[in-house]
Amino acid sequence: MMIRSILAVICIASICCMQLSASYAQVRPNFPYSSLGIGEINYNAEGMLSGLGNATSAVRSDQYPNNANVASFSGMQRQLAVLEAGATGISATFKDNNTAANASYFSVDRFDMAFKFNNWWGSGFGLRPLSTVRYQILQTQTYNGGTQSISTTIQGTGGLNEVYWGNGIKIGNHFSAGVKLSYIFGNITRSEIAGYDVNTPLLTSSEQDYYQNFHVSYAAQLYGKLGSDWDYVVAGTYAPHQYLHAQSQITVVSGIDTLSFSNAPISDFRLPDQYRGGLAFTYQHSLSFILDYAYEKWGDASTNVNAVQTVNSSRYGAGIKYEPEQNYSVYSRDWLHRIVAMGAFNYTKSYLQINNQQLRDINVSLGLGIYNAPHTLNLNMGLEIGQQGGPGTSSTLITENYVRLHMGIILRDIWFVKRKFY
Repeated sequence: MMIRSILAVICIASICCMQLSASYAQVRPNFPYSSLGIGEINYNAEGMLSGLGNATSAVRSDQYPNNANVASFSGMQRQLAVLEAGATGISATFKDNNTAANASYFSVDRFDMAFKFNNWWGSGFGLRPLSTVRYQILQTQTYNGGTQSISTTIQGTGGLNEVYWGNGIKIGNHFSAGVKLSYIFGNITRSEIAGYDVNTPLLTSSEQDYYQNFHVSYAAQLYGKLGSDWDYVVAGTYAPHQYLHAQSQITVVSGIDTLSFSNAPISDFRLPDQYRGGLAFTYQHSLSFILDYAYEKWGDASTNVNAVQTVNSSRYGAGIKYEPEQNYSVYSRDWLHRIVAMGAFNYTKSYLQINNQQLRDINVSLGLGIYNAPHTLNLNMGLEIGQQGGPGTSSTLITENYVRLHMGIILRDIWFVKRKFY
């Protein structure tokens, strides 16, 4: 069983890495807000908890890891090994006062693995997208009395990725602490292509910005019982600010000839101080009520480009989760005991402000996961329905209405067990 699990790890990791590389080799559909800053930041909940949106930091389970708070790793079942892979699809409609447009995409974008080595130490590692850039703008200019035209295509691709290693350690009977070491890397390419039409470029100029550095964050969970029926978890995470080292390459191409290639100076990008806290109450080990709040000090970055600036951001989440108390004796005959269901309301004030209007994102998320009878496989799905745009109905910013689908698979096994021979 352990050999099959290792082979599954290698297979799924290879697929995720190939997909990650391929996703930056093509122009993705047009998502205009990804053209700002470092792109659209991935705040989505992951894996089994994808239906909880922002409300995840206080979740603690012995059946699966919670990557939003690595202190939860110490709460997993002893000697448990968990492999996760996930994919995301989105369909969106964009509207302003005059026009409307649609965009969609789908990609395999996440790989995680976690272990519980003993009674007090859980560990995990993984790869996931941190931000995504995917936009394309087409402009056309006419000359010679309108008889000829030149089209200009402005497009952006790429984003930042995170490879992480997280550890959660149980200290006493009611407290766990965690630390996560991440390596953040990636590139963002912005290109301008001019030609008589989009298929016959005359001149292409592109700027490719590379970012990378290590980053450390800290986590904690305090947990216990309230009477005979209720359990509680109080959670917190903190990530200090960090600068991503940056360098830029500028290329100008005419037809098939490279006219110029140069390295240009670029300022390091400042990731903000990040604070997050959560609270969960669980009734009879099954029904959980969860609150979550996160605050990021993007305003200290002092990034100002034309009418766009970075400002402090906040995220709010309120969710409910139903997970029947684990009872392995009934799994094979009662599928209702193998279901995990959840839902949440989420509200985000973005780190981007345009023309003095801070972007807002509001959505409702739903999630469902189901185990097989042996409890070795879980299939899960999360759905977000929401809107992103300026504050209020009088905002002049583009309004994005979206449906985002998360799909995941979890493989579970018991490792690090010595065989007994008789």
